[in-house]
Amino acid sequence: MRGMEIRDRADLYKSYFSDCKAVEPVKSLLHKGVPVDKLDALEAIRALNTELSDLYMVEIPVITCWVRDSNYVPETREIYLTEPDLKDFLHNFRHHLQNIERRYERRGLTTEGNQEIAQMPYKDCLYKLRGEDDAIAWSKMLLDICNHKS
Repeated sequence: MRGMEIRDRADLYKSYFSDCKAVEPVKSLLHKGVPVDKLDALEAIRALNTELSDLYMVEIPVITCWVRDSNYVPETREIYLTEPDLKDFLHNFRHHLQNIERRYERRGLTTEGNQEIAQMPYKDCLYKLRGEDDAIAWSKMLLDICNHKS
């Protein structure tokens, strides 16, 4: 069985998550403009990290930059960024939310409390890595919404 294409998944997410908690902070950052200076960009992403963590009521993942490829380490709850890139940060922050959602008391975290669609992020996937399709589509959906809303 062929999985759902990422573009289609991102479009589907727009119908379910267009008003998700992350929209306003990401839109605000994009409206201000992500700084060109790499250190300033990293500080802007770290501020967004704190804001999103507060909104989703999750511990703040540590962000480490310029050490290795962009990824999320569930054991240490650390986001590695090759460069301070908003898309990579959002992708890996979503993995952080997925990791926390695995705790029973946080079920529904990635679907903003909508239990009816709780398995949607993990069904009809292209990638074998659990949650990868969801993380890519969620970050794409957010950037699409935030770049097109006024």
